[in-house]
Amino acid sequence: MSRPATVLAAPAFVLAMLAVATAGYIWLPRADVRLPLVEACRLDRQTCSTALPEGGSLEMTLEPRPVPSSAPVRVSVVLRGLQPGRVDVDFQGVEMNMGLHRLSLADRGGGRYAGETTLPVCVTGKMVWQATVRLEAGRKDITVPFRFESGHA
Repeated sequence: MSRPATVLAAPAFVLAMLAVATAGYIWLPRADVRLPLVEACRLDRQTCSTALPEGGSLEMTLEPRPVPSSAPVRVSVVLRGLQPGRVDVDFQGVEMNMGLHRLSLADRGGGRYAGETTLPVCVTGKMVWQATVRLEAGRKDITVPFRFESGHA
């Protein structure tokens, strides 16, 4: 092989390796990290927090308390040690199927995320809900479930 061919082969090899690495990153599946239910805390009574994998923490608050049905509910999440690309909260009935309600939280800066939603009315008056915080962090999707009741008289 002549010298000019060798000079061109090295950059071509590097570009090919970069293309393979980029394609692999794009097409590799995301990792689902599902944390267990935070059982020692109820969002309708207090702010709840939990440790995140690889360090950091998540704190969640619902207001007002008690949590009403068919009235605005403020949702806030504070994250320490993690900067996600996206933060959502899924609301699902635990004892009754009320469908899936997803709320995307707005980035308020400093690890604070917030949004507002209205939960559907349950005909029984009181409803047990699961609020699952969904974090999109790099190649990981982290979910953290919490429980609460709404519709107190």
